[in-house]
Amino acid sequence: MDQAGRYISVLMRQLNLFFSHELSEVEITASELMYLSQLYRADGLTQEEMSMEISVDKAATTRTIQGMEKKGLIRREAHEEDRRSKRVYLTDKSKKLEPHIRELQQRWVRFLTQDMTESEVEVFAGQLRLMANRAREINA
Repeated sequence: MDQAGRYISVLMRQLNLFFSHELSEVEITASELMYLSQLYRADGLTQEEMSMEISVDKAATTRTIQGMEKKGLIRREAHEEDRRSKRVYLTDKSKKLEPHIRELQQRWVRFLTQDMTESEVEVFAGQLRLMANRAREINA
């Protein structure tokens, strides 16, 4: 089991290297990509929802979101029901990048899973989901 942790670390480092390199021309970092990916699935999330979804503390989310706002990737608006809360929306700039980003994500997954059958990929994804949910529980 010690090796599993090492392999997870290798995967994360390689994922960050891949996306940092591939997105350097559009000046998007690997951590900014996590937030953009969430917004591509559901635009208008609150910062708190984003923090909870990717298990990042609120201060780190605020710093990253502020940087993304300065780059023109997102805009923030006060929540309609709770003015202390902010909703985060994609800008035209980040919307135009979505096809490129999605293609990179698909390329990454295709490369990693090229030697696996479709059912193996499904089982693996399910196991990763279980592990991620379990990891959230230990730190709750």
